[in-house]
Amino acid sequence: MAKDYLKEKVVKKKSASTAGWLLVILGLIFAILLGKFALSGSVNMFTGLPDSDAAYTVAKQFIIPTTLSKNIKFSDSEYKFAKKSDSVYVIKSFYTAKDDVGETSTTQFTITLKYNGGAGAKTSNWTLINLDQDN
Repeated sequence: MAKDYLKEKVVKKKSASTAGWLLVILGLIFAILLGKFALSGSVNMFTGLPDSDAAYTVAKQFIIPTTLSKNIKFSDSEYKFAKKSDSVYVIKSFYTAKDDVGETSTTQFTITLKYNGGAGAKTSNWTLINLDQDN
């Protein structure tokens, strides 16, 4: 009977030691992942979908390369915003461009963008679906 007791004690000690090391390893993995998350700057990872201001800021970045003039001014306070679905945004607004001669022209635009996830302020996280411009 004493032998059985000693054998059981050794087996229990070995399994307890293994479980302890396993907990230490899992704790280290958790700490490393937590540290990576904290240092990555992904604070807005759980903020949800971008708001209208973020979508309008990205829309401007898609429109700027399509203009001939480098001197354009967007109407930041007079845009209209709608969502077609959770991740598809439609924005209507206008911009004023000044050419080399000094003449100004106003262009109305409607842009449809799809948000693909990630940081809402990054243009690379969006896809241009449609852009209509009228002078």
